[in-house]
Amino acid sequence: MPQSPVLESFSPEVSINSGQVFLWEKTANAWYGIHADKIIKFSRSNGTLVFELFPEYRQEEIVRSIFRLDDDVEAIFAEISKDAFVRKLVSSYPGLRLMRQDPEQCIISFVCASNTNVPMIKRMLAALSKRYGQKVVADGREFHTFPSAFVLGRASESDLRACGLGYRAKAVKAAACAITEGMLELDYLKRTSYDEAKSELLKVYGIGPKIADCILLFSLDKLSAFPIDVWIARALATRYSWLAGKKMSEKLTGHQYAQVSKAAHMYFGRYAGYAQQFLYYHMRQNAGKKW
Repeated sequence: MPQSPVLESFSPEVSINSGQVFLWEKTANAWYGIHADKIIKFSRSNGTLVFELFPEYRQEEIVRSIFRLDDDVEAIFAEISKDAFVRKLVSSYPGLRLMRQDPEQCIISFVCASNTNVPMIKRMLAALSKRYGQKVVADGREFHTFPSAFVLGRASESDLRACGLGYRAKAVKAAACAITEGMLELDYLKRTSYDEAKSELLKVYGIGPKIADCILLFSLDKLSAFPIDVWIARALATRYSWLAGKKMSEKLTGHQYAQVSKAAHMYFGRYAGYAQQFLYYHMRQNAGKKW
């Protein structure tokens, strides 16, 4: 893939380690990631990013899609820079990008992400891939693709629990069945409005407002979605407590979540999800520090 100004400022290392995706690992001087039924590899050669796809198929198109390399980031960053703080974050982390995930993998990933930490999420998803995915050999190493919703929907809850999912097994099976049985029509969710898509996601057992917003932002092209977890709530309470019209708590009720999410969307605009990702990354990078 030819190098361009977009690629020169882009850091896939920062992006894949910013809490959006979970099935990436570094080996020697290369990173490998599982994206549905493909393995994505990137490395650097003389300062130039080199991408590979296993199995090789429409490589440049897929890589550009996953890393959103066609987004006009200069315009987006300018639009979300509503205040000095966000302008500072954009300047501090210029290589950070949102990523476009496979919707089925994203839905299952964030259902598994409920009330746990990133290492545990990675273990659960890796176990699902190893048990239910297909083996792919890349550079002499063995990987397993992410299982389809059809395969996961046929698995028993007890077998899913054996992958370390615990109580999340019920939610994973429910989400997988919602996809395969047509309750969640992914192409429709991409086409329809944010509000309608979120309403459909919330009908599925195990998908609450925050998980729905993650799915909408990271896989369904709803860039105004503004997921609020404990890190974002802390950032908002510290820097943007006025958003909801009163002092904001770091723990939000369902009603408060809806109010704050709407207020953040109105403040940051149609690319609020990009602002959220900068806030999230900054909070994680500076955990325990005064800022």
